[in-house]
Amino acid sequence: MKPKLIVWISLIFVILIAVGCQHSEATGQWKLSENEEMVIEQYLTKEVLQPNFGGEMFTTYEILGTDLNASEVYLWALIEEYYQEGGNLEQGTGMSVPMVLHAEKNTQSFKILKHTLPGDGSNYIDDIKTMFPSKLHNKIVDYDVNHISKLIDEMEDKVQD
Repeated sequence: MKPKLIVWISLIFVILIAVGCQHSEATGQWKLSENEEMVIEQYLTKEVLQPNFGGEMFTTYEILGTDLNASEVYLWALIEEYYQEGGNLEQGTGMSVPMVLHAEKNTQSFKILKHTLPGDGSNYIDDIKTMFPSKLHNKIVDYDVNHISKLIDEMEDKVQD
């Protein structure tokens, strides 16, 4: 009797794993590879914001979510320009903002095609609601100072290297 019970439990376990994998695929989420994250970083430093003081752009970001079906990556990015002036390292142009990266992903490549930023002022909340999945709205609107502090700390580490 025990061997049958073990077989049934094993079968149920396998079915649960299979259903869980299908659910993960059905939601359209994907785990970004290290190479894909490098593509994102290069895009953010080269395409989103241009330096105004002749410096170099640096970025840190937090992935808020992804949607493989829509080919979108949702993130909060901190992008800052750093330049030398009189022997001191100074901050120039910068932004801290949620954004949507529109990507093209296949088995051989990952490419960012464009990005979308929410509008300023009264457009901000409406844009967040139309650009991002509803499960991210509260996180974006209430983006905690601790998250931004973490991004700033990561930025300082990059700039020091």
